[in-house]
Amino acid sequence: MNIGEILIEAYGILKKVKIESYLLDSQLLLSQVLKKDKLFIMINRDFNITKQQENEFLKLIQIRKDKMPIKYILGECEFMGMNFIVKPGVLIPRPDTEILVEEVIKYIKEKGYTYICDVCCGSGAIGIAIAEFNKSTKVVLYDISKEALDVSELNIKRFNLSARVNEELSDLLQVAISKNKKFEVIVSNPPYIKKSVIPTLMDDVKNYEPLIALNGGEDGLDFYRRIAEESLHVLEKGGLLAFEIGYDQRKEVVNILLEAGYKIIECIKDLSGNDRVIKATLVDKQATLVVEPITLE
Repeated sequence: MNIGEILIEAYGILKKVKIESYLLDSQLLLSQVLKKDKLFIMINRDFNITKQQENEFLKLIQIRKDKMPIKYILGECEFMGMNFIVKPGVLIPRPDTEILVEEVIKYIKEKGYTYICDVCCGSGAIGIAIAEFNKSTKVVLYDISKEALDVSELNIKRFNLSARVNEELSDLLQVAISKNKKFEVIVSNPPYIKKSVIPTLMDDVKNYEPLIALNGGEDGLDFYRRIAEESLHVLEKGGLLAFEIGYDQRKEVVNILLEAGYKIIECIKDLSGNDRVIKATLVDKQATLVVEPITLE
């Protein structure tokens, strides 16, 4: 078969099971099998492929047909313009999370901060991207999952950041507290989906992405409560705590931060107009309370 023929067959297989990205997914998987870029695939439809390549490609198409996320099959995901290694066992980085990273990078540059912590790090995408765009930073990645930390380590090495980024097994910030570590910024995209909502998620998510990275408890707020409380022991005065949040969690997360003692709290919306990021500054008790919604232009 040639490229054109095998792609038409793949399109039909994926379209039949209502995979909306059937065109792109098929092209990306064939690119991986042939070890050619997407442009080659697009302009060389008469290029003949071997039987072995055909079988390998159709095997991957069957895996995608079963709704395994394309990023897991490819083994990579682009985030902040960087190609991160991803594997089953870590959450796939989402474009919305780039808003969180961009806000933290901006804050670090304004304040000249150096010591950063990424808690619930997963693949390490958030902390590693921060380190890549801020050459003076030192970043610690925490996760309770050994599987996640193994992927984080691969990504640290991929971007040659071992001198400034390290990963450590920890139940949220417990290791940092026990070692009396101090950070100027704590950033987190914690699990925040309500337990009852998880069965309603897309098959790609609920059947393949790790439950530990999705389940935020009965109300989706378990990790915000714990991180807000634990951060008080390791965040420097004037330091920043930044969360990604669900679109409907702004009020609840702001209240959690207020109860923990945070004073200056901002909410940033994503490009779709949904509440996406909460930034909170740890200041003296005498400071004026400021809770200000901000829209990302």
